[in-house]
Amino acid sequence: MKVTTSPLTRTMRSACDKLKTVHSARSERDGAIVLTRNPLQLSLLLLTIAVLLIRPFSVPFVPTQSNVDNPRYTISATIAENTDTGNPSAQRLQSSPAPPVLALTNRSVENFSDIFNQGKWTTSWACAEPSLEPLASRLPETCLKSKAENTRTKYSGAFNRFCKWCSRYNISSLPASDYNVSLYLIHLSDTCNSVATIDEAFYAISWPHKLCGFPDPCTSFLPISTREGCHRSIGHRGRNKKEPISPDILKNICLLYGNNSCNLLDLRIACMCVLSFSGFLRFSELVNLRRSDIQIFDDYLTLNVQKSKTDRYKKGTTVYISGTGQITCPIMITKRYLEKANISECSDEFIFRSVCFCKSSQSYILKGHKSLSYTRAREILLSTLESIGLDKRQFGLHSLRAGGATAAANAGICDRLFKKHGRWRSESAKDGYVKENLEQHLIVTKHIGI
Repeated sequence: MKVTTSPLTRTMRSACDKLKTVHSARSERDGAIVLTRNPLQLSLLLLTIAVLLIRPFSVPFVPTQSNVDNPRYTISATIAENTDTGNPSAQRLQSSPAPPVLALTNRSVENFSDIFNQGKWTTSWACAEPSLEPLASRLPETCLKSKAENTRTKYSGAFNRFCKWCSRYNISSLPASDYNVSLYLIHLSDTCNSVATIDEAFYAISWPHKLCGFPDPCTSFLPISTREGCHRSIGHRGRNKKEPISPDILKNICLLYGNNSCNLLDLRIACMCVLSFSGFLRFSELVNLRRSDIQIFDDYLTLNVQKSKTDRYKKGTTVYISGTGQITCPIMITKRYLEKANISECSDEFIFRSVCFCKSSQSYILKGHKSLSYTRAREILLSTLESIGLDKRQFGLHSLRAGGATAAANAGICDRLFKKHGRWRSESAKDGYVKENLEQHLIVTKHIGI
């Protein structure tokens, strides 16, 4: 029986014969293509060959909205599209795999030490010259030093809290999307009611993204607008800003705790208040004062502030405090306190430490070598203010620095000296400490010529 073939089959068979020579090497190598005279198999074979030939001209991979937030998936899909085309860029992508997503949702970051095995740190410098290895090993530590130690500690805690929140909803914390960061800021505004916490989280999320070379979600319009909206929302709820301590309050403290009959326990709080008030000292600056940092002269004393919040490079700052001859005189109270504490002039000990009562000498003495904690210092101050009839809820340790700054501003001290004495870096920070009295408020109207 004679078998007839259609024109389409004959055409396909002819094309297959022509392609046999081209693909014979490939067929013998991998066995993937076996030529046959079966019309159906030939049709499928030609269709497959046509797809392979036109694939380089097909539409490139375009990520959809569902996978935009996953860089690893996007890059892997792009590699899959280009692998069979002979595209050189595909080989480069395969040799430099996508940065892995940092699995921080179930564990914490210790001062960002885990950051340096992610993102660019796994690809950009993986093949560094051996001769540069000593310098490359110091790069992570040097990058971390761009922020102060206290700042790194705060950022680490804030970023860990963000990671835990991401873990709760099974979303990526590094890299994070601007959408998820915005939602987290709203979450913080509902739970913490603090502008400072919002800002801390904002910068704590931004910094590790920059370190790893990931796109910074905090530079996007969405989280920036969300942050501003949270600021306004929290501001509308009202904030209980602490009142500054006035010179009259300081005088009442010294009358009760700084007179000649006072013991070491009383003189400690009087000396702390006077030095903080007159030197515009932050608590960290006050509590870290050592005896060797204090030099007392006839009519003034100097404080060597070794570390300060605004002293980025730890150069140290000298604060000059004048004597006044009154009961609140910083020189007189400091001298009496140091004598009672029995701290020698050449000592390198902290001057504000814990105090205990010695039964053998029936007197108070300093104990230990650690400086006074923030919690204990705050308890002492609030108890002191309550003992002179004030509402302790209106004050805090920062009230002493704010009180000294307010008194200086109301006395008409020029801005340059005022700012330098308080170690402020910006005008806005300085002005935030000042609470003008009634006379300062009225002085504007008195001098406008009406």
